[in-house]
Amino acid sequence: MSSTPFANNGILGKRLGPIPTEGKKEKVPAYMTGDALNRLRNTVVALQKLDDDDADIPVSLSAYVEQAVLERIERDELAYNNGQPFKQRRQRNLKTGPPGLK
Repeated sequence: MSSTPFANNGILGKRLGPIPTEGKKEKVPAYMTGDALNRLRNTVVALQKLDDDDADIPVSLSAYVEQAVLERIERDELAYNNGQPFKQRRQRNLKTGPPGLK
């Protein structure tokens, strides 16, 4: 058994395990350009320095990314699925790489 956090529940091309329960955090491997990652880090650090107790500002990089992803998911659900969550995917390998090349 591997000691990596993605050994059995990885996202990229590996068999997915059970659906995580609410509140349980899992590491998600994702790729982004160096420029985008640098901007993300700069944004989170700058927002952390704001002195505004009333602002709804994520306090960590993980919280910022999770909030952004959830906002995009909700937008796509609204645009493409009548505002409802998409149906549960089958527990199988996910395609990796650019679309159309597999």
